[in-house]
Amino acid sequence: MRSWMIGMVLGIVSVGYWPVLPPWQAVILFVGAALVIVFRQSPLTALVAGIGLGCVAGFLHGTSLLHSRITPDCVGLPLTVSGTVSSLPRESLLRGGVPRQRFGFNVADLKPTHCAGPVNLQLSYYGEHRILPGDIWQFEVRLKRPWGLANPGLYNMQEWFARNSIDAVGSVRDSGRVPRLIQHAEGVDALPDRLRQRISAQIDQLGLAPDVTAVLQAVSVADGSGIASSLWFLFQQFGINHLLVISGLHVGMVAAVGYFLGGVCLRLLPPGALRGSWLPSVVALCLACLYGALAGLSLPVQRALCMLACFVCASLAGRKSVAASSLLLAAVCVLLINPLAAVGSGFWLSFGAVAALLWFAQWQRGLGSFWRVLRAQGAMSLIMLPLGALFFGGGSLVSVLANLLMIPLVGWLVVPLTLLAAVCYLCGWEIAATLWRLAAWPLDFLLPLARELGEDRGAWLYMSLSADPALAILGVLSVLLCVLPGRSPLKVLALVMALPVLLPVQLPSGAPSLSTRVTVLDVGQGTAVVVRSGRYALLYDTGGGDPDGVNMGTLAVLPFLQRQGITALDTLVISHPDLDHSAGTAAVRNSLPVSRFRYGGIRADNGEEMPAGRPCVAGEAWRWPGGQTFQFLSPAQELPPRSNDSSCVLQVQVGKYRILLPGDIEAGREKMLARYWGSQLASDWLAAAHHGSKTSSSTPFLKRVQPQVVVISSGYANRFGHPHPDVIERYLNRDTVILSTASSGALDFTIEPGKEIQITAHRQALRRYWM
Repeated sequence: MRSWMIGMVLGIVSVGYWPVLPPWQAVILFVGAALVIVFRQSPLTALVAGIGLGCVAGFLHGTSLLHSRITPDCVGLPLTVSGTVSSLPRESLLRGGVPRQRFGFNVADLKPTHCAGPVNLQLSYYGEHRILPGDIWQFEVRLKRPWGLANPGLYNMQEWFARNSIDAVGSVRDSGRVPRLIQHAEGVDALPDRLRQRISAQIDQLGLAPDVTAVLQAVSVADGSGIASSLWFLFQQFGINHLLVISGLHVGMVAAVGYFLGGVCLRLLPPGALRGSWLPSVVALCLACLYGALAGLSLPVQRALCMLACFVCASLAGRKSVAASSLLLAAVCVLLINPLAAVGSGFWLSFGAVAALLWFAQWQRGLGSFWRVLRAQGAMSLIMLPLGALFFGGGSLVSVLANLLMIPLVGWLVVPLTLLAAVCYLCGWEIAATLWRLAAWPLDFLLPLARELGEDRGAWLYMSLSADPALAILGVLSVLLCVLPGRSPLKVLALVMALPVLLPVQLPSGAPSLSTRVTVLDVGQGTAVVVRSGRYALLYDTGGGDPDGVNMGTLAVLPFLQRQGITALDTLVISHPDLDHSAGTAAVRNSLPVSRFRYGGIRADNGEEMPAGRPCVAGEAWRWPGGQTFQFLSPAQELPPRSNDSSCVLQVQVGKYRILLPGDIEAGREKMLARYWGSQLASDWLAAAHHGSKTSSSTPFLKRVQPQVVVISSGYANRFGHPHPDVIERYLNRDTVILSTASSGALDFTIEPGKEIQITAHRQALRRYWM
């Protein structure tokens, strides 16, 4: 039985990492492999059969997913959709106070009919209507394929879209006739989400601190819309961000309450009224399932409910439930429900944590309860270092102490009070507000202290680490070997296995490097270019977003620099103040020391606040020890009337290769540069000015630059229409190789003396069929 289940897990998981799906005829081979078990009964044939059936399940799910995707010819068209709000809307305020509601939408009708096909949409609405789960609406929308940023070693949002079977994403248009509410929710399908929204809204009205409100909403009804990126990172610094996710801890607590209530009911019944003592177990399972539905049935909740169901069924059958078998069966169930669950970190962290705890329990018999808890928590904190290096780029150094404090506090005080308050609120009892305030009291005290400590001693709390899957597996195995009893020689091997994870990503070297790497990061509709050689690094622009909130500096630039072992910048250039180039400036400067800071578009005489650093001025040049030279070609001392034309134009020379970064300059400025610099403007590699806008990439400019390769940094299906077809035609007429971050993800150029430039497109390098 276990062999069959292991095969199922292996088969389903493997399909999620295939670059393409095979033709449907391949299913016959998978089914044939599965039928082997009919003729021979052995663990090996059961394993093969399980793998075959798992591949079939993954293939069928993947085929259905791709079939429902929006077709390219319908991307960006105005479409009219009718259907049901299928999730709890996530509310937020954008820059300028613009409200946004993001929600899942289940399509019942889509027009025009030739675009019909997408069923599950992820929509954003910026109007004043209140969106409620289960309501039936008609919207006019513009849709595009589920897309995400593809950068080396960083999270790709396409993974989340695929795991949640999102067929298209888009925004709601307000055309006057629509949006139109057709019908309020009826029936029980939307009841859990509507209750979640009511409870979340009531917590929001208590007037608590924003961070405290966000935590209570998250641990009660899994509403994470209030969790800011800074709060998530704060919990990550202390290694306790798992407490913000409803998991087996919460489900087990509710099940324990149900078991207790079932036992009380059993004692109150007359003797002989029920045969056996099944009532407490059944009540525990039913109550846990109700809570799971209220909590959104996330992956950890599904895993906990499956394991609990195995335990209850075994108990009712009079058999002993084996924890390892229950965990394996839970994995099969979760993967059958969602075959792409394993492409996300949540699957591995959830099941891996439980598997590790079961392993530790085998070697801690005979110890007291306190020492068992302490050793288990210490081992789990060590395991999170390689896993954190793989999934998050680092790990907490104080997670043992933080978890010893926060797990009992949250698990035994905050969560019970929060859930009890939710029950009281739904029953209409006024004591609910008092219970929520009691749950908030320890958080009101601890969160400000944690923030202060994180700001003052962040380097002592969190270690930046980087690991690929192979290194992460080595690190986990080293911890598992370390907990073996006695003085086993395997423990020495365990320490050696852990070293690659703990060592720096790149050992510092004082010797100049002749190798140069230029990486154009995928930051959507924006620009961020990293030039690095040895211990020297230059960053040109920081991408877009909200300078005071989520931006590409924190989402893409800093994680990439960290993964590359870059701890300081020799030069930071912000071409001009437009947010798609400068939004992450503060985040970068607050995180890394910068030796040279240059910027364009801000002068002392225009009333804007002057940042520390100097404006870039044409003619300024510098050189790295490896021979790489840098020179600004524009602007001069004048302040151009247009912000785009004030962009810092930077030319980089590496050996015989020249690279030109022109920012957002437009045709007029391009012609001036062509006249002034003449043949010196010639460059082998060009970043398309203004993301390929029709106002740039003029013919006189291209005649002087004569690029062999042009890179267009723009967002997929962006609302500006970049790159413009006329610009593409100009480059094609000059036989220029065109590369785009929208289609290729981050682009990496490696330049070494005596060799041709090596180009790596990360979306193609890590291709998955669902991308």
